[in-house]
Amino acid sequence: MKIAAPTWRGRISPVFDVAEQVLLVTLDGQTESDRCTESLRGLVLHERAERLAKLGVNVLLCGAISWQLETLLLNGGVKVISLICGDVEEVIQAFRNGTLKYEQFAMPGCCGRMRRGRGRGRGRGRRRGWGNNT
Repeated sequence: MKIAAPTWRGRISPVFDVAEQVLLVTLDGQTESDRCTESLRGLVLHERAERLAKLGVNVLLCGAISWQLETLLLNGGVKVISLICGDVEEVIQAFRNGTLKYEQFAMPGCCGRMRRGRGRGRGRGRRRGWGNNT
């Protein structure tokens, strides 16, 4: 499984749509087998989605993300776990261990109700997957 996390100053980047780089971590079970960074500088939304798909990303761990980019990623087979923040190493470790909890890594201003959907009626089930690596 390959996970991606946009980074900024050692933390999860607050907005994926404008993040300049992404950390890619390949996991074999809970064991990390590879790690590298990729530049996203200058890429527009559809190019970002295409880049992650080409890189074989299965899961994106991110902060805020536009519904347009999230839809592109979901359509490309990338599971999106959004509205998280924190030290990138702690977030990745929690994901690896299956302990990624919403309360601990929630972006400021987010509440438990928001993680079940934004109420826009799009029905994308955007918060499924919190604390679950599947």
